[in-house]
Amino acid sequence: MRWLHDEPADADGYPAPSGGPAPSAPEPSEPAAPQDGPPAVQGDAAADAQAAAAEGPAPLAAGPPPAEAGMLLAAAGARIARERRAVGRRGAWRTVGVAVAGVVVGAIAATAAVPALRARAQGLPSISTVPVSAAQQAAGSPAASVFAKLGPSVVLVQNEQAAQASGPFGQQAQQTDWGSGVIFSTDGYIVTNDHVVDNASKVTVTLADGTTYPATVVGGDPSTDLAVIKITPTQPLQAATFADSSDVVAGEVAIAIGNPLGPQYAQSVDQGIVSAVRPLLYGFDPNQERVTTMIQTDASINPGNSGGPLANTQGDVIGIVSMKTVGTGEQGVQAAGLGFAIPSNVVAQVANELIQYGYYHWPWLGIDFAGDVASALPSQAQTLTIQQVQSGTPADGKLQAGDAIKTWNGQPVLNYYQLVGDITTAQPGQTVTIGVLRNGQNLSVQLTLGTEPESEVLGQTPAAQTAPQQVPIPGSGGTFTLPTLPGGFGFGNG
Repeated sequence: MRWLHDEPADADGYPAPSGGPAPSAPEPSEPAAPQDGPPAVQGDAAADAQAAAAEGPAPLAAGPPPAEAGMLLAAAGARIARERRAVGRRGAWRTVGVAVAGVVVGAIAATAAVPALRARAQGLPSISTVPVSAAQQAAGSPAASVFAKLGPSVVLVQNEQAAQASGPFGQQAQQTDWGSGVIFSTDGYIVTNDHVVDNASKVTVTLADGTTYPATVVGGDPSTDLAVIKITPTQPLQAATFADSSDVVAGEVAIAIGNPLGPQYAQSVDQGIVSAVRPLLYGFDPNQERVTTMIQTDASINPGNSGGPLANTQGDVIGIVSMKTVGTGEQGVQAAGLGFAIPSNVVAQVANELIQYGYYHWPWLGIDFAGDVASALPSQAQTLTIQQVQSGTPADGKLQAGDAIKTWNGQPVLNYYQLVGDITTAQPGQTVTIGVLRNGQNLSVQLTLGTEPESEVLGQTPAAQTAPQQVPIPGSGGTFTLPTLPGGFGFGNG
């Protein structure tokens, strides 16, 4: 016996069969030469035979093998070689497929990095991005966590007013205004500004998720510019929580959420601080202005933010945004960063009564003052002399024309501004003691405050006037000259 080994290799890398050179196919242009005995293995068969010979060690009988044995060996080797090449080709295609897939994925992943890599290769500065988780983003921004908590409770309020004739040919013009609102009960009660829904023929509310509902106006109060509206949701809503606004301090972070300029910029969040907590002679009905403590903020406030929340860093509402100052009263001078919100304690007090009665029960005194008493600044001293006591009011028979008011429940009354504040913070039915100077003598007069009639609260009837350009004293039924506020106020669409 002998073993085939160390034989010359064919083109595929397999050794050629021993016993002489492997049969070769003739050139394509030359016919194959006739041979004695069985035909020679041609083409792949020859290569297969050579590959089979490389399978060794294969035992062979001593001495030269017969021609038949050589032919059988060559045929078997050709079959084995064909199977091996077929397997190799399938494996090669699988390898190519995996490689192509890897190239595609790699190309997609590297797309963003290509400019940076090119710049780096050229020795230029480059920018690359890194992923940041939502938790990391919220960790450094109180506004992000506040928006996540309070945003679902903030709505878009649309006010459609009845079409009115306008233009030279009497065209019908439909006016649509937008504002914001805050859900305060899961069954659909929403607080907003009175001026947002004032004179509306149709009110529509759009939730943060885009769901729209028709709304009804439960009640409004022009003096505080607060209103309550109601929708009937198909499922419970997420209600906001309200903080005690007496705890608000200047300098703390304040975050406003709303819909500046309407639907296009819906659900906008802005961050600033509480600039001050100060009393203002305030109200959108000039006949019924009150003194209300307001939260001043530099958070961005624009038309459409009206009725939306001003919140603390815990996501609790500290006020309802109402207005911004756009001027100082001096020609050509514009103000920025002077927004105001109605404190949440006032909101709760007024909203609860609006739900119960439809309007707010303001305390009522019933006196008129002469002169421009409303022009005094909050810190300016002035004499408040009663010009007239209205018949049938709580002051009738208690106070007299010519009385100069000096004290309220034992505390000095500096000016008209302070007196309006004292009346505003009192309650109907409350007994108060008013100190007056009458005919050179100091007297104390006790009286029980009444409730201002609904028609006057809502501004539905003209107020009695005793002098040109004078209007009733807020909460008293008296009159005073229209105040000149420290700056113009811009309201726009909500």
